[in-house]
Amino acid sequence: MTIVRDCMFRNITTLSPNSTLWEAMTAITRQAPGFAVVLERMELVGLVTEYDMIQWIDKGLDLDNTPLSTLSLSTPQVIHESAACQEFLRLFNQRRIRRFPVLNEDGILSGGVMEKQILSSLPRSNLLAHYRVSDLIPSPPPILPPSQNYQEVTKKMVRWHRGCVLVVENEQLTGIVTEGDLVRARLKEGWSPQWPVVNFMNPHPVTIEMDRDLLYAMDFFRLKGHRRLAVIDNQGKVRGLLTQTDLLKQMVHSARSRQAILNPEDIAEPAFWFDPLPDHPLLAYNEKGGQTLGLDQQHIGQSIRSLAEDPELWDAISIVLRNSGTVGPLQLPLRTTSGARLCLRCRFSLIPTPTGEDRIFCTVLPVEGSGLECR
Repeated sequence: MTIVRDCMFRNITTLSPNSTLWEAMTAITRQAPGFAVVLERMELVGLVTEYDMIQWIDKGLDLDNTPLSTLSLSTPQVIHESAACQEFLRLFNQRRIRRFPVLNEDGILSGGVMEKQILSSLPRSNLLAHYRVSDLIPSPPPILPPSQNYQEVTKKMVRWHRGCVLVVENEQLTGIVTEGDLVRARLKEGWSPQWPVVNFMNPHPVTIEMDRDLLYAMDFFRLKGHRRLAVIDNQGKVRGLLTQTDLLKQMVHSARSRQAILNPEDIAEPAFWFDPLPDHPLLAYNEKGGQTLGLDQQHIGQSIRSLAEDPELWDAISIVLRNSGTVGPLQLPLRTTSGARLCLRCRFSLIPTPTGEDRIFCTVLPVEGSGLECR
């Protein structure tokens, strides 16, 4: 089990209630995380993000003479170093929180977590390969023409509640603007609200093709420093914007529905997923499922036929699922990968995926009564 200490970053920016907006903006642009914690006598009293900054810029606040203590700051949701990383998805599900100050065992601030760390902490499930970038991108994408100026871009990002917009001309991507770009531009000497977008946009945005699968997208987010990717088709035309938050939202939705699980550890019971194809290759499993059946990563992609006393059991289940969609609970004689015999009470579901590649989802249910007898 991965804990927060294993994935957090330690170079978190701190501010005081007396810090002015100018000082806060300067501090928050010096480090990559994009948010800062406000401390008073070593106590956490607020959270400041780059998006907060552009809201204050849009309101025309005096950056040099407005201290943070006069503003309404977000209440930080802390998490402890020893907490399980799975807790992130629960909190995101409940309150859409995606930035966390981290406290050590003494209750002292020791680091922080954002979307990248949350995604990196989750198991790398092959089930992600059944989804495409095009299944997640919201429509329409946040697009602006290159004729927009700083003030117009800021107002639209605040009104749309977006931390990023794409600059597009004739369906071709010419740039990208994030809240961080707006904050850094505001600090530049000679800044003007009439500056054209070309003065502060990134003219070389990183892109991803809309037919890429989410396994590729998650690995891209994990390995690179980008929080957002412009989505293009095979003609290079803009089709949307994919963010790390979009991935988290999809994982939370799939956990609620129990039909399109992208994070296997959301399932409390032992569980595994396999393909209806004749060899029934194993697609994924959660930690409890792996412990129950003796599975590890070397079994991913291998046939599960040897896990049943009668290998044709999986064929029969697949046929029934084609007609009914669900089967069980059934008491089944199974084997672990080491050959130990088991009698398990299982429920099966046929899960359709956006790519049309169905998969079978099996949960191992608690034993009722004194035990099970498999015949």
